[in-house]
Amino acid sequence: MPDSPRLPPVLLLDACAVLSLYATRRMGEILAVSAGSVAVTDFVLEEALYIRRVVEGEIEREPVDLVPLIASGALTIFSADSEAELQTFIDLTVDLDDGEAMTAALAIHRGCVLVTDDRKAERLLAGRVQLRATLELMRDWARTEGVAADEVRAALTGVYERGYQAPTRHPLKSWWDAAITAQ
Repeated sequence: MPDSPRLPPVLLLDACAVLSLYATRRMGEILAVSAGSVAVTDFVLEEALYIRRVVEGEIEREPVDLVPLIASGALTIFSADSEAELQTFIDLTVDLDDGEAMTAALAIHRGCVLVTDDRKAERLLAGRVQLRATLELMRDWARTEGVAADEVRAALTGVYERGYQAPTRHPLKSWWDAAITAQ
């Protein structure tokens, strides 16, 4: 009997990834083109509460509403359910915030891909878990869906207003720069 095809691993978003994706105003579309299912931890739901928005030159806080994505099944909620996951979480809280630590612990134990833009988390977890950056998800969405340059720019502008900018050494910095300045 032939081997059944392997399902892609779950993408497990940390809080900074959730906030950046939500700030695009296209989070559902971006998640829809991601290979495999997408999840967040219950800790991330408690941390990712607001994004910054610039409205008429003023910075305002906008509540993050993930209920439609959860209700549609586009986003699943994970909680720790083993002693090993909890112990790894505790160990990681020495160096990471609770949301990143829980997300990393579950990704490690469940074989998920950790989606983060936190440089410290990336450095500490390299080799322990597969990592992806939020920009990779956004670039994949733009390419897969053939999104118009002005729509990509608008999505990235939302991320920028939230307070994120691709670091100088980020592998997708040139894509970010080209997309955010496209005319």
